[in-house]
Amino acid sequence: MSLLSSTLLLFGAWIIWRVWRFTLSPLIRPNDPKELPYTIPFIGHAISLFSNSTVVLTKGWRNLSGGDRQPFALQAAGTSLHVISHPKHMAEVFKNTQNFSFQGFVLDILKATGISPGAIAKTYDLDPAIVDSKVDHFNYPKKDKHFEHLNRQLHLTQLSPSSQNDNLASLDQSILSWLQDHLTIQNLQQYSLAQDSLEVNLYSFINNVFIQAGEHAYFGPALSKLHPNVAKNFQIYDELYWKDLYQLPPFLAPALTSIKEKLITQFKDYFSLPREERTAQNPSWFTPNLELTLDALGVEPRDKAVFFLMLYFAANSNTPKLLFWLLAHLLSSPPSYLSQIRSETSPAFTNQNLTDTTYILKPGNCPTLERFYLEVLRFRSNSISARRVTTDTVLPAPGSFVLRKGAKVMIPWRVFHFDETVFGEDAKVFNPERWEHLPASARGSVRPFGGGKSICPGRYLAEREVKKAVALLVRRFDFEVLAEGDGWMPVGDDSRPGVGMMAVEKGGDSRVRIRGRE
Repeated sequence: MSLLSSTLLLFGAWIIWRVWRFTLSPLIRPNDPKELPYTIPFIGHAISLFSNSTVVLTKGWRNLSGGDRQPFALQAAGTSLHVISHPKHMAEVFKNTQNFSFQGFVLDILKATGISPGAIAKTYDLDPAIVDSKVDHFNYPKKDKHFEHLNRQLHLTQLSPSSQNDNLASLDQSILSWLQDHLTIQNLQQYSLAQDSLEVNLYSFINNVFIQAGEHAYFGPALSKLHPNVAKNFQIYDELYWKDLYQLPPFLAPALTSIKEKLITQFKDYFSLPREERTAQNPSWFTPNLELTLDALGVEPRDKAVFFLMLYFAANSNTPKLLFWLLAHLLSSPPSYLSQIRSETSPAFTNQNLTDTTYILKPGNCPTLERFYLEVLRFRSNSISARRVTTDTVLPAPGSFVLRKGAKVMIPWRVFHFDETVFGEDAKVFNPERWEHLPASARGSVRPFGGGKSICPGRYLAEREVKKAVALLVRRFDFEVLAEGDGWMPVGDDSRPGVGMMAVEKGGDSRVRIRGRE
């Protein structure tokens, strides 16, 4: 067969596939979400999603979803993704936990991260009654639930405000104490990019300092003493983590695989230390209890290290970014805002130390700080919620759309944060003053922490940590922006939806000079 004949044959087959996929198939299944056309079979939108998912999602909403927010479908390497944006459809996804499984999504991520099939069998696949019989080291309500629910219960016990325990307050105080000890001009000089003054790239600086604070809170000083470069290695991993989120195979993500293995080895080394050495100065209630749980279920050391790498990620991926964006927008705003925040937070301080730890969090005490916090969550979060469809399911009205078993549901929250019907005609502009006039219900349209039963339990700690850190930073330091005009503002990377706050675009960090304040 000649080259021309082969080419014509392949082209003919491609035309047949194209007609079937995007013309005949929708006629046969008219209630399935419309699929955004693509060129290469199987690959679908995978390459576009990996390079800039925002462009793909925007194209889908513009061409398929219409003004009534109909669901639409994408195809990525053989996986069907249903993108949901109507409030009633989202409510059904969160309410119907049997048909829309969060556990399925979690398992996909755990497997991509490196959890072995054996560890899955000992945790998520294990009969809930067996989990109950093995785990008796703390007061867990034994209701025949899977490890997924037990793990979340551990998180909630650590991170939820409660009059019954002070676990959240203890963790919060640990982070604040570490920051008050380390945020000095002398100590911060190690991060300087200049010889004769303290000059830093703001994004890198915030990450370097505040990831260490989170590490100390969850793992005590033992981890950094054993491996001082864990925080730096994590920053590399954090930049590449989206490849695990999209479940790229290792051969397509060699840099991610390499740094991940380094971190797993470092966590294995940490857990090989005597338990008393690790827990002696560890303020976290969660860390030792999760370790006891995994040990009781017979999880092997390498898999245990992966579980705790995921804990490290959850604790340190988003909060430093949230703090960075709040500080960056504050420094890019008229100086009066900075003066207002200093004035509002001043009653919480004795000299340079934050001593009244509840003052800043009380409603009405720090309105400017609160508005900046809410606006940064709205403007700079880039999170998604995801579920796996376990059985063919008809969504409630509007429409009668059918989501097929095996597909994944994707809810990109960022699109709602720019809804002009909620946030006004200037929704695409950063404007903290909007929160002075918006109704309280508008806060429900900002979902940086996801939604439903899987909403991030760390949201309370994040708010406490960020607000106190901003107050402490502007109390102790002056920040000089080292750029002319409007060119200083760091550039955000909104090309890939993730699990929280957006990172800075590569090469988009911005420099500041820091001076101590009397």
